[in-house]
Amino acid sequence: MSTRVAARWAVTAVGLFFVVLAIAGFASISDETTVGGNLRGGNEADLLWGLFSVNTVLNFIHLLFGALTIVAGTVVTRTRMLVWTMAGAFAAVLIYDIVSLSVRTGTDPLAINQADVWLHAIAAVVLAVLAITAAKAAHPHRPVRTASAPTASRPSPG
Repeated sequence: MSTRVAARWAVTAVGLFFVVLAIAGFASISDETTVGGNLRGGNEADLLWGLFSVNTVLNFIHLLFGALTIVAGTVVTRTRMLVWTMAGAFAAVLIYDIVSLSVRTGTDPLAINQADVWLHAIAAVVLAVLAITAAKAAHPHRPVRTASAPTASRPSPG
């Protein structure tokens, strides 16, 4: 199996994990209590698998990001661009997570906890690494450009 195919399978696996996480999160939210529900946010988070906090809004985000990441892993023509987009999306959620935990006021629409911060950070890093791996596999003979690499000098005119 080539590196590109393996990277695409790994991207699809990341997406599947987030879809399963979202579906399990929806299933764990109780209709009889306010724990984990309430689209307005500010609700108490429910813990999924004893680790990840879940509520309705965060479940929708995980479902959307998971589905888009699956698309990124399965669309052959634009895989690298879509994987970079999803890595950026997870990085944006990570920034929100960090800010939210830093200035917690008691009402967080996403009900973020430390495990969610690590989950989103790992997802962003893994997707970025997979995008780089796929890019290197697509162009194995392309030289790597660095800031310190000398450039070819042109003859001076005249």
